[in-house]
Amino acid sequence: MLGLAGVIFFAAKIFKLQVEHNWIPIYLIGIAVLFYNTGFFLLHRLVRDHIEKRASARGLRIEANLQIGLDLLALVFLIHYSGGIENPFIFFFIFHMIMGSILLFGWDIWLQAIGSIFILMLLLGLSYFGIIPHHHIKGFAHPGLWTNIPYIWAGVVSFSATIFMAVYMTNSIAQGLRKRERELFETKTQLEKKSEELEKLNKELIRQQQLLIQSEKLASLGKLSAGVAHELNSPLTGILSFSHFIREACENNPQAQRDVEVVIHETERCKKIIKGLLDFARQSQPEKNKEDLLAVLSRTLSLIENHKDFKNIKIIRDFPESLPMIMFDRDQIQQVFMNLLVNSQEAMPEGGSIYISAKMSPDGNYIQIQFTDTGAGISEEHLNKIFDPFFTTKEKGTGLGLSIVLGIIENHDGKLEVKSSIGEGSTFIIKLLTNHSEE
Repeated sequence: MLGLAGVIFFAAKIFKLQVEHNWIPIYLIGIAVLFYNTGFFLLHRLVRDHIEKRASARGLRIEANLQIGLDLLALVFLIHYSGGIENPFIFFFIFHMIMGSILLFGWDIWLQAIGSIFILMLLLGLSYFGIIPHHHIKGFAHPGLWTNIPYIWAGVVSFSATIFMAVYMTNSIAQGLRKRERELFETKTQLEKKSEELEKLNKELIRQQQLLIQSEKLASLGKLSAGVAHELNSPLTGILSFSHFIREACENNPQAQRDVEVVIHETERCKKIIKGLLDFARQSQPEKNKEDLLAVLSRTLSLIENHKDFKNIKIIRDFPESLPMIMFDRDQIQQVFMNLLVNSQEAMPEGGSIYISAKMSPDGNYIQIQFTDTGAGISEEHLNKIFDPFFTTKEKGTGLGLSIVLGIIENHDGKLEVKSSIGEGSTFIIKLLTNHSEE
């Protein structure tokens, strides 16, 4: 509006130009342009501030056509009230066509161009035949120029040709840029997808590498454990027997009694570790038979549900009615279930719940057993070490339980996964193959 007022002021005061029927219609058109553009501005501000009210692509296309169409209509009437064909600013339409070609798709901009040319030619025709008044600019053009047929046709033809050429060239360039933008976006999306896939593969590779290292550790330790356990078991049994004999012989010596009690306690602890080592060493020979995994899981749960340590533990079962029979060592898999349940219970000394689910994997290759507790959880620092032999955070633990569990699952060609974080509990997921052949 300020620009329009400035143009009219300079035209009237500096260049002494005058428009017949005064400047009021031009001002009214300017006010209309200001009014509807303010409406569009407020609409977009509302849309930007309220994500849930975002317009659809179709709605934005309609709005763009409406705004560009209103601007072209306003420009037509501005040209009409300021000299019509006499006004050289008629070629300002080109700028609107260029902007429209950038914003609009398909036939939209061509319809806009045809519509603006039609309306302008309609006003020129109505003025020429005297149906509506012609607004001549005094002091700018020859009074009879707007009735000069050759001039009118030359102006219309050059105007139409310029408009269509501008639309064609700009639209071609815009389509090329849009195509390139789409290609770049698709390339970017593919690169991001490939990057995610590579990251997943890298994580899986690291996990497999860790499992391989773990398996090598367990295999070496298993061989060592078997020999060491058998060699130590006999002398420890002798120490324990003689300790009990000494305790009975020193009934009148309280100090000796206390010392012998320490020897007995530590010897029994050593025997417990030896038993764990023997269990660890024996795990490499599973005797597989076709069994019902749900039956073994249910039997294990019935053993612990009435145990005093599980009185304040809520067991939540999520089992199907049946699962396929698979090949596994019943005793070893029951040992796995028992170890995981005891670990969950020890992580919840004040009570809690253990969620146990059994289901087929999405690809149908595995039966998946999940144990989720509401215990203290495992820190990220310890998560990669929990399967290491003799690693434990418990005061009385041997650190062999989870090593034995992992060894058993791997000897069944299965997988063991763990997810945990401090304060959010732990989840152990066992995956056993459904397509084992009988051995």
